Amino acid sequence: MSTQVPHLVANIGEVLELEEENDETKSFGMGPKENKKKQGDGKEKTKAVVVKTSNRATMFNPSFGMLTPEEVKPGDLVAVHKDTYLIIDKMPMDYDSRVKAMEVDEKPTEEY
Repeated sequence: MSTQVPHLVANIGEVLELEEENDETKSFGMGPKENKKKQGDGKEKTKAVVVKTSNRATMFNPSFGMLTPEEVKPGDLVAVHKDTYLIIDKMPMDYDSRVKAMEVDEKPTEEY
């Protein structure tokens, strides 16, 4: 039986502040509303994140997932969804994915 982990370990590469036009029909800014700040010139400022995963992928995300931009900073260790690369949770800095991969989830039932 083979099971895959639903998340990857990643580092926050950068937290970017983007400007986009304040157009209700645009769907680029998919992040939560608290990521956006309206300005008087018809533009919105929104934040995005660049994550570097343990499988050597570097991904740009216009949405933070389950965290807010204030909760993460460059260099933080986070768990991201393996398909969408959205941030699931912040991880402790002493977390090592190689050790986690070797942990036993259940006691084996086989006897020799």
